[in-house]
Amino acid sequence: MRISLILCFAFFAGLVFGQKTIADDVLDFGEIHTNSKRYIDLTIGNPKSQKIYILRVEHSPEVTYRLTSDLIAPDSTVHLRIQVNPKKKGDFNLVVKLHLSDQTDAPITYRLTGKLLEDLPDDQYVTKCPDFNATTPNSTKESELTIITIDKESKQTLSKSTVSIIHNGQPAGTWITGRLGKFEEKLPPGFFYFVVSRAGYLTKEAGIYVGPEISEITIPLSKDPRYELPTPTNKPSADTLDVAEQLSPEESQKELDQQMTNQAVDTVTQKVMPELVSIPVDNFDESYFKDVNVVFVLDISSSMKMGEKMDLMKYSLNQLASKLRPQDKMGLVTYANTAEVFQSPTSGDHKEELKKSISDLKPLGMTAGGKGIKLGYKEVMKNYDPNKANMVIVITDGAFNKDSDDYQKTVQKYAKDGVVFSVVGIQTKDRDAQLMTDAAHFGNGRFVPIKKLVDAHSNLTQEIRIASFKGIKK
Repeated sequence: MRISLILCFAFFAGLVFGQKTIADDVLDFGEIHTNSKRYIDLTIGNPKSQKIYILRVEHSPEVTYRLTSDLIAPDSTVHLRIQVNPKKKGDFNLVVKLHLSDQTDAPITYRLTGKLLEDLPDDQYVTKCPDFNATTPNSTKESELTIITIDKESKQTLSKSTVSIIHNGQPAGTWITGRLGKFEEKLPPGFFYFVVSRAGYLTKEAGIYVGPEISEITIPLSKDPRYELPTPTNKPSADTLDVAEQLSPEESQKELDQQMTNQAVDTVTQKVMPELVSIPVDNFDESYFKDVNVVFVLDISSSMKMGEKMDLMKYSLNQLASKLRPQDKMGLVTYANTAEVFQSPTSGDHKEELKKSISDLKPLGMTAGGKGIKLGYKEVMKNYDPNKANMVIVITDGAFNKDSDDYQKTVQKYAKDGVVFSVVGIQTKDRDAQLMTDAAHFGNGRFVPIKKLVDAHSNLTQEIRIASFKGIKK
């Protein structure tokens, strides 16, 4: 069955995961309708040299699951598919506990939350967890997709709408809708991020998982109350395109930059230095900014898997990589079940190598934030120079909730040497945002919120500019 989606407010509104300060992962399925996808695939890794067995899986009666294997060989992974089948409309809070042979104290606990808006059919076919062989989440087969833009109130299609698509943290193309307000494109299965704008309307951001069952996406735009209609003239208006127009890569990037600057930014890193405000945002000249030595500690735990979180993180990293100078260095440390160096510190003139590593990032396992932070400092100190802007920046969607009791001592130790510690929060809850703000305080850094693409476009780069700013010479 092919499905058409009408995105009334935002794609997957509320479909974000938050992490608690205990070892639980909270998986928030958001609002669920009859036809909603109700399962999530988690990857469980074994970094140890011994075999690990999944002894049993405890779960609420309204949960079903599948495992690819109950044996996790050394340095390998298995997949756990969890489906929720709430029985009553309204909020739900379900539990899955994973007992592993190497967990002696407590099982791994997942809390599944969300809100059921429509009653589910009482059918075993519907409530049964889908078989891994019955779906092809990793298929590369493209499907034809129609994207339509309409006026939210009148439901009339909108010509001359600019639609930019982001995939895997990189621009995938920009289209201008024609007279019918739509365009068609073949897209492979996967998560895509849409940015839609039009004169007189508020710019809209939305993300959705595109699968073979989706054939049409309708994007409604709301009128901008601040927009003033142009004064009528007797001149004939420019002809509207009969068909949609796809822009060149150069034009696409220019349009996307314009879409980002046209939006009202909710929260950007605080401009704590008035002098910096006077310097254009694309200025990263060495006369104003120190050489940068930065290592990012990236959360790739399971809670980063759903929604647009990974795309927002990748997009923000790509934006920074594009602006790095040859003398700058950027490294990537990842953490999930354990921590590892994903990309050793690399100079800014190797942009494609950096972007390739960013593209290869994938969410995996639980959260070991404390280990990641320590490894991040180890990497940044390899290129430490007191005359540089030395930074460790954590990017996460929640608190550092595992093996992180002593991270404050690590942060404070290196802060004495001038290493700045900042935290980027990807769609974090208010409670976790406060914890991140407190954590950054220990390292003389800042909390940098990223809630949507306009934040990812500028906030991380602005944080680097703040940390490396020399000041304006008189």
